[in-house]
Amino acid sequence: MSTCPYSVGRGELPLRVIMSLLSATSSATRPRRPMRAGVKSLFVGLFAALTAGLLIGAQPVQAETTLVSSSPADSEKIATSPTQIVAVFSAAVPNNAVMQAVCEGRPAPIGTVTVGADGISLIATVTAALPIGTCNVTYSVPQADGKVATGGFSFEVLDPATADPGDLGGDVTDGGNLAVDPPPVSGPLGLFRILAYLSLAALFGGIAFIRWTWPEGINDDATYRFLRISWIVALVSNYVVASLRASLLSGDSVVSALIPLGWGELFNSASGISAALRVALIAACAIVALRPDRIFDPQSQIAALAIPTVAMATFGFTRVIDDFSVVGIVAGVVHMLAVGMWLGGLLFLAQSVLIGPGEEDLMHAVRTFSRQANIYIGVTVVAGFVQLYQMDGGSTLTSRHGRLIVVKVIGVAAMVYMGGAARQFVTHQLAKKRELSGRTAKQLRKAVVSEIGIGILVLVFTSWAVATLPPNVTPPGSDRTNYAFVGDRSGGAFDVQLKVTPAIVGLNAVRIDVYSPPTGLTDLTVQFNPPTNNTASVTLNVPLDGVGAARLPMSEGVPFGAPGLWTIIVTGNGPDGPLPSVTYTVSVMANSADSGTTTGTDVTTTSVVLTVDGSPATVVVPLGTTTVPGASAPAAGIQPVTATVVTSVP
Repeated sequence: MSTCPYSVGRGELPLRVIMSLLSATSSATRPRRPMRAGVKSLFVGLFAALTAGLLIGAQPVQAETTLVSSSPADSEKIATSPTQIVAVFSAAVPNNAVMQAVCEGRPAPIGTVTVGADGISLIATVTAALPIGTCNVTYSVPQADGKVATGGFSFEVLDPATADPGDLGGDVTDGGNLAVDPPPVSGPLGLFRILAYLSLAALFGGIAFIRWTWPEGINDDATYRFLRISWIVALVSNYVVASLRASLLSGDSVVSALIPLGWGELFNSASGISAALRVALIAACAIVALRPDRIFDPQSQIAALAIPTVAMATFGFTRVIDDFSVVGIVAGVVHMLAVGMWLGGLLFLAQSVLIGPGEEDLMHAVRTFSRQANIYIGVTVVAGFVQLYQMDGGSTLTSRHGRLIVVKVIGVAAMVYMGGAARQFVTHQLAKKRELSGRTAKQLRKAVVSEIGIGILVLVFTSWAVATLPPNVTPPGSDRTNYAFVGDRSGGAFDVQLKVTPAIVGLNAVRIDVYSPPTGLTDLTVQFNPPTNNTASVTLNVPLDGVGAARLPMSEGVPFGAPGLWTIIVTGNGPDGPLPSVTYTVSVMANSADSGTTTGTDVTTTSVVLTVDGSPATVVVPLGTTTVPGASAPAAGIQPVTATVVTSVP
């Protein structure tokens, strides 16, 4: 029997040793042309099982509740005791959720834990200064499925007399409302994602294999069957994925979301648009899946190659967000294309090339793909590490997303190991052979199938990782800003809370939370009055009509023109008339730039965008919509707000 010398330490590992660990199959040589019935049964059985599970549980997909941000942030070092502790979650938080804090081994002095106006956060007011040292916060959040999500985070209060400014953590920038995949989902969505990845990779990789590795395959019946089955499974599975995501975003049942007219929520984010576009592109792939000869037809070749390529590339837009770099987006697209050509090529190799003995064209195809696979693997690894750095940064081992990627990397390494043995066998033992014998085809097919099996396991972790939020990605509807000033809730009929950061001269981010009245609120304004009469005052008109939260990002924030004590007055009218005003005093520190100071009698008006989230849902309603998924009442969308900057002369 031929052996494949594969270096392990100082010894050599023959391919037959690896093969002996796999289950034996019949030694009889099978005809090349027919595709194995077992493969058809596997696809049909898997699809039937997933569909049955989907229809049995045809209810809105439930998201697992996880912590997405906190204030103070996890592992953050702060110079002074916070006025409150806030934990923001990925889904609505019930009123019976619990949050506790222990500082230096003793219970922290915190008040009653309440659910924030956004419905996805827990807020605990700190009633006394926290001691210097480490504080550990734990939470328990009951979920709709009866389970309880638990976890925690920690931060450190430094001695303000000895604290080094370089030790202080925290992000005083705008948290953003980013368009990304909603955080983790379970059940059919994750399973269909695996099938969607695998089937589209098979279609794309098979077409690439025919074009650049085995042109003679265009005349093989197995090629036609492989592409046709891959296309059908890819179309149906990606259609179901888009429907499930629409169900998750809208709160509608899965059955109603199976109609494309119910996919409106997908078009509120680049990620959702890519999912819907992918379905259309796969449908268009029929021109090549049903007529593979168009791959070489000069009149249709560009479309036959471009459409499946763009369809595969859309997977790279799953994590597209506002502050995600161009490098990260390009890396995602390149990563998915390389994976598709690698894994899809392996699937085509196993199900169309190595199904029986063949002539010189098969040997040439095997040797060519063996060389090409090294390039695909290299590109996959490099692009994958760029993506990992973009999404996880230095938190690879401390975040769930990062740990899943580490497991995925281990799986990829196992694929490379198994594939390396097969490629060395091809290089050393088949270099001079002109025909592919049945025995050799069977040996290689075992190795390739083993590599594919590990690849499917890698896809499981990929699907899981896609359903989690990386540390560098902000979920929609949440605010990760660490505010320097957090005012107390006013309570009563006009229950509001004001937050400002960084509370220095220049532009400042502002957030206003309304807890009462629940509806009927009009003419909500926030007026910022300077400590001196020769500094501009600012008035914000806030388009909230009841319970909700509005945020002015720092990039277009309130310009504090001078240091000192600023008086901030919040006013509004309720259903029964004017509400009692709420006054805050904010100490604004000097900024060396002092670029925000203005003098004179000029009056200027600028329009800024204030983000509004009027319900507990984690999805921010875009301009033009009237309801938020899961909201009990209509909520305002993202609306413009006018900031009037007025300078007065004493």
